Amino acid sequence: MQILKNFNHALILKGMIIFILPYFLSVGCYNAGIEKRTPAEKEGSAYLDEIAKKWTPSVWKAFVKNGPTGIHLPDFSRAGYRMGEKPIPEIENPVFDVTNVRFGAVPDDDKEDTLAIQAAIDAAATVGGGVVFLPKGRYDIHQTKASPYLQIRSDRIVLRGQGSGKIGTTLFMGAPGKEGLVRRLGTVSAEIEARHHTALAVIGAEERNELAAFTQNVIRGQTDIPVTDTGKFSEGQIVTIVCSDPLIDPTHPAPNKADIPVQLTTPFTFSPVQKDTFGPAVQTLSWIAGIEKIIDAHTIRLTRPARFDQPLRYTPKIFSFNGICEIGIEHLRIESAWPGGYRHHKPFQAADEKIIRTAREQDYLWGGIWISSAVNGWVQDVTFADMTQGIILSQSAQWTLKDLTFIGQEGHAGVTIGWGNDNLIKNVEFHARLVHPVTLTMTASGNVITDCTAHYEGRNMHSGTDTAMDFHGIFPFENLFEKMKGFYVCPGGDLSVLPHAGVRNVFWNIEAPARITGYGEYAKDSFVQTYDFVSTSSKKPATMYEHYPQAFYIGIYRRGNRSITLAGSTEDRHTRWMTVEGLNRPGIAVPSLYELQKKELR
Repeated sequence: MQILKNFNHALILKGMIIFILPYFLSVGCYNAGIEKRTPAEKEGSAYLDEIAKKWTPSVWKAFVKNGPTGIHLPDFSRAGYRMGEKPIPEIENPVFDVTNVRFGAVPDDDKEDTLAIQAAIDAAATVGGGVVFLPKGRYDIHQTKASPYLQIRSDRIVLRGQGSGKIGTTLFMGAPGKEGLVRRLGTVSAEIEARHHTALAVIGAEERNELAAFTQNVIRGQTDIPVTDTGKFSEGQIVTIVCSDPLIDPTHPAPNKADIPVQLTTPFTFSPVQKDTFGPAVQTLSWIAGIEKIIDAHTIRLTRPARFDQPLRYTPKIFSFNGICEIGIEHLRIESAWPGGYRHHKPFQAADEKIIRTAREQDYLWGGIWISSAVNGWVQDVTFADMTQGIILSQSAQWTLKDLTFIGQEGHAGVTIGWGNDNLIKNVEFHARLVHPVTLTMTASGNVITDCTAHYEGRNMHSGTDTAMDFHGIFPFENLFEKMKGFYVCPGGDLSVLPHAGVRNVFWNIEAPARITGYGEYAKDSFVQTYDFVSTSSKKPATMYEHYPQAFYIGIYRRGNRSITLAGSTEDRHTRWMTVEGLNRPGIAVPSLYELQKKELR
């Protein structure tokens, strides 16, 4: 069965888009009036009664009819490795065993193994890829501030251990990363961003070449794109699309000098303090896409629909993507010597208030994995122990991060995506308390976060850790959080990058925690929070939701049979700010929007 498989052939006729809908929704009926039943029927009646309690969101029915157009739900069906169309591969050869005499790593000997492991990575790169294998044991990496870091810079390299448990494979980071400037993700090259100095960095080339330009306006939901020439494209090719804002003045940013940020935060109203949201960092907006088909000499079909209107005044262009692909990190543990004592954005001080570890070190320099300019990769079965940063994805797409565990000391962030799109984060267990377990920032879009569990509740007022789904500003838009257990929306980001989120983020089938601390007494039972309610229309907590414009809240409920609210109400509603269905109503018939879209849109 398919929904709108090719509705975005998007026939362009006199400025009108005609969508083809080769799908008709059928709804089964349950007759509750049958009184005489056989024993088998009686046995099945409980099942039927349970089915009758299920409810199907009207927004899903509207999506079936209209697709990801206008004000309707986004399409998340292409998230993850190879757009979810292929399983993560089990690469078998060639194998580069780091303990081979050729490389010389020796586990459990308390000696630095970084150069030996890097030699195995480089050897795999020389032959076009392979498995860099780390047998069980502890491998000491980056043991001093002067020692090197592990880096992958070539295609088709898999770093594989023998298990993420205590008796498996451990990469033990002995010293913090290099001090340096921490920039907004995606705004500078990875080479000069301090956060890339992690236990392991995956870094692809950032250069790109122009291939073609759009020749007609494109609207949300459209996949067929008229371009100047298709001669430089091939089916399956990965590209980067870039739009430029015609109004932004990089030297004198002003709320009335912005176009793309306005479209992606409507109906939020900017104020001068939010200068970075309409400043030089977002003068261009880019994302990674794929070519599904060459239709003719001047038309291509992209692998997924446009997420927002892209008129010609944005001068949309298509560039090559020259980063790396098919990188895997699996079956290992990343641990550090960081001794703890975390406080959000604060240094660690001695009793006499002497600074022992700077706030920058505490927040950013004990990092696990950095990934930039890379597509179609995976991180699976990895445990992060005593790390202040887990994984950062920047300018990357189509990654699957699954079966991850965070344990040990309190820290800053778990999984962070900035300027990245269409990635899948699945089955993450948060035992270590973090300020931002999952963070979306810097125009991140199309990302799916599903099946994650927080094994703690409430805010630690000393460290700032909480069970937060974090939107960190510069309008991350059209992302999906679903099947989350123990989370609520408690964002970050400084005033200059607000609102916290962009348009049409979706919260689906989420169990909120019993304890909602938020940023103060005004938190009450609200599913969404902000410290900056004064930037909203009422300047009071009642309108905190305005930091999440056009969001969908579907099937949100709370632990302990407690009530959860939005704007002080538990009612279903559709306004210009939000769509709410099934608040405090478990039993949604579509437990995973991602899985159903994936099934029906193929």
